[in-house]
Amino acid sequence: MEKRPPLPMTQLDMLVGSEELQMMKLMLSYIPSAYRGMLAIYIKFTEFQNTLKLFGGFGYKPGSEIIKSKDIHSPSDILEDLRPFMSPGDMESLDMLINAMNMMDMMKGMDMSDLSGFGGTGEMSDMMNMFNNIVKGNQDDE
Repeated sequence: MEKRPPLPMTQLDMLVGSEELQMMKLMLSYIPSAYRGMLAIYIKFTEFQNTLKLFGGFGYKPGSEIIKSKDIHSPSDILEDLRPFMSPGDMESLDMLINAMNMMDMMKGMDMSDLSGFGGTGEMSDMMNMFNNIVKGNQDDE
């Protein structure tokens, strides 16, 4: 079985966890099995308590900024942040998706009127129009 590197910690994990809790998690496999469940429940309950304290319990005010906001300039910004949490196979799929999105953006930015004389017969323009019709057809199906 392929060994995966440990997942990085998210902002929330860092805010509600501690070094002590992380050490307890690492020690779970070394303590007798009869005590593992109770220790795991203790760890998760402590993280839950820390979460309640962090967000002020049920009286949390949505305007308060505990977890840092990020600017989103494009959908690929979000996808890039997900990358460290993905398996290698999922990363390949993500790369293909990002490349397809980039190609679509490039095609949208192209000036099709400049291509009408390509090859003297407008084949490039015809091909691009056909591609656009296919894309529009797929959007209509959704």
